[in-house]
Amino acid sequence: MGLETPGRRITLMTYGSRGDVAPFTALGTALKQRGHSVRLAAPHGFASLAERYDLEFVPLAGNPEELSREFADQAGGSWLRMVKGMTAHVLPLARGVFDQLQQAAQGAELIVHSFLMTDAGHTLARQQGIPDVSAQLFPVFLPTRAFPNVAMPDWPLGGGYRWATHALNTAVFRYGARLMYGQIRRSVPELPALADWPFAGRGQGQTPVLLAYSPALLPPPADWPPYAHVTGYWPLPAAPGWQPQPEWVRFLEAGPPPVYFGLGSVRSQHLPRLLEAAVIAARACGLRLVLGTSQSAGWGGEDVCVVEDAPHGWLFPRMGLVVHHGGAGTTGAAAAAGVPQTAVPFSVDQTFWARRIRQLGLGPAAPAARHLDAAGLEGIFRQGVEQAEYSRRAAELGQRIRAEDGLRAAVSRIEACLDSKS
Repeated sequence: MGLETPGRRITLMTYGSRGDVAPFTALGTALKQRGHSVRLAAPHGFASLAERYDLEFVPLAGNPEELSREFADQAGGSWLRMVKGMTAHVLPLARGVFDQLQQAAQGAELIVHSFLMTDAGHTLARQQGIPDVSAQLFPVFLPTRAFPNVAMPDWPLGGGYRWATHALNTAVFRYGARLMYGQIRRSVPELPALADWPFAGRGQGQTPVLLAYSPALLPPPADWPPYAHVTGYWPLPAAPGWQPQPEWVRFLEAGPPPVYFGLGSVRSQHLPRLLEAAVIAARACGLRLVLGTSQSAGWGGEDVCVVEDAPHGWLFPRMGLVVHHGGAGTTGAAAAAGVPQTAVPFSVDQTFWARRIRQLGLGPAAPAARHLDAAGLEGIFRQGVEQAEYSRRAAELGQRIRAEDGLRAAVSRIEACLDSKS
């Protein structure tokens, strides 16, 4: 794809855990490689991540770990509780964060915004008269009869039920957040009124939505509007100069592919119990185990290796089974690796991806994290490594996903949006 216009100024806005920020970092890197000037606005704790990839960074106030803990331990599978917790966390920061976002948007020719930045990013783009693009890690704001909203079970009630779940949950997000924002504006009147909702129709004039997951894992429904584009995943490559720890390499080369158990950047009161259960279960099965965690608690040894912050693209192809929390990026990395996987979800979108993993036959069924124990994990580990059908299906899907280039597709869409406004 040839760059038809000189490099442009693009601002990326995201908020949340590392799983929310890493895809935007990857997108920013890909846009920079195309000659664009990129500014990333994200929680202040990710300044070092942006620095490693040489991205201009605008820090946002707030601690996303608190939000992660709220989602994991309080919201669970409830979309209403998720939105309530989200707004309770974000809106008290509204004045400061909006000032920081205005700084990030200054001089931009296009804004790309994530789930939690939908209203703010769209409003700033409309204020400045520039285009905006919505970037989502799971299907949202796009009603369909093909599958339910990520927060709802897939009951056998037909397409009407599925469509209604999307309408309901979009309304909760759209009107609930705006109601609480209105309360904030009464005490901080200098905050701007929000722009119109960006996804109200099917026409070409709507804000484009880029969905950063694989169409091989979840094909785009035929009833989606033309402004929805499933691009493929946006994997973040290893940082320049990254090398695995020698002890990790020694462990992996010392025996058959181990089982991986990791819960990403989830923060929950259940974490210590779950990590201990994974060690007990792996030893009961006679399996070697990789724990993806910063909470080592002395579990390392001949049969257990603690691996913190290793790129999934390097680690997962070396595993025999990947058991994770169901985050969009982790699900995609395990799928691209072509190894069996399953998810033990904490909150709503993780439950959606866990269900999709089961539907595709990529690994054994698993309960939600709060219901998981060592006995349950032992059964999951045994099934995951012993049933050849999981390996066959995972390998076939992995081959298809590795043939995709989600970042190239996303950059192409963004550049097309820029060119259309030139």
